[in-house]
Amino acid sequence: MRLLKEIRNLTGNYHVKSGIYHYYRNEYKQAEEFFRKALKDEDKLADADRNKARHYLTLSLMDSAAKVAETGEADTAIEQLRAASEVSPDFPDIHFRLGRLFEELGRTDEAIAAYRRAIGCGPRYLDARVYLGFCLLRAGRADESATAFGEALELKKSMLDGPFAQAIERLDEGDPARAAELFHDVFLSAPPLAEEYRRKAMEWIKHDEYEKALAEFDRAIELCPKYPDLHNFRGVVLSELERGDEAVEAFRLSAALAPGYLVPRLNLAFAQMRAGDLKEAEAVLEAVLEIDPTEPAALAQLDDLRNGRVPDKRRAVPRGGSR
Repeated sequence: MRLLKEIRNLTGNYHVKSGIYHYYRNEYKQAEEFFRKALKDEDKLADADRNKARHYLTLSLMDSAAKVAETGEADTAIEQLRAASEVSPDFPDIHFRLGRLFEELGRTDEAIAAYRRAIGCGPRYLDARVYLGFCLLRAGRADESATAFGEALELKKSMLDGPFAQAIERLDEGDPARAAELFHDVFLSAPPLAEEYRRKAMEWIKHDEYEKALAEFDRAIELCPKYPDLHNFRGVVLSELERGDEAVEAFRLSAALAPGYLVPRLNLAFAQMRAGDLKEAEAVLEAVLEIDPTEPAALAQLDDLRNGRVPDKRRAVPRGGSR
């Protein structure tokens, strides 16, 4: 998830702040260097800065691996993903990506092991189970393949049966709107296509083409409306377009869908301040600090609010306008 620019600028530790700056410029090597400098003395870091350094270091290594893999440097990509797994060993997507690269190089046993690690870290990681099944099948391990595909089928059925049953219950309770949302999850959700739209949106963001990015995020959300990261990114884009009220609602929805994540809550608070909703922003910042009392952006902004240092509101741009 992405933070608004003004929040990134309030990161406490210099090396963490610099690493985040380079990460969002797609300068992954420089980002990695700064995060590793920060983590050399991680015992001296506040919890929030330590968590940011580890999180963004993992993302820097993963994104760098994806970039070099596109140029055919699979071995280098594997090295970077292994480094990412040392930082965040329980992140299932690292192991899944390793599995894909091992398969590409014909290192089947290592691919199988990587897919199994991905499943161990994320038991509901459907793609990892499916790719494991195919990998086992190509390796001639038919019985294990059948077991893997059977487990994938049961998982996929459970992912459909639950929302379907809830939708029927909502119909019986006279709530067709909620039922429609649940039926959408069962019959219309398309995560792979939504991910393609997300990637296109991220490319537009790199070129400051926020209207085009917004259109791609809207397409992705139409397919996967319960994916909190999409709503958070949409809020960031709306903020860049100075469509403040819409940004607030996007961050609010992202925070509701992912209550354990601080990023959309922080973005929500800062978007509310831009909109002049200072009381609401103060309440959100207090909630952030209940989860992480060391979060520097929340601490700094809450202190400003309580001492009457109110941020200037941005001039609104008409709907559909651009900066």
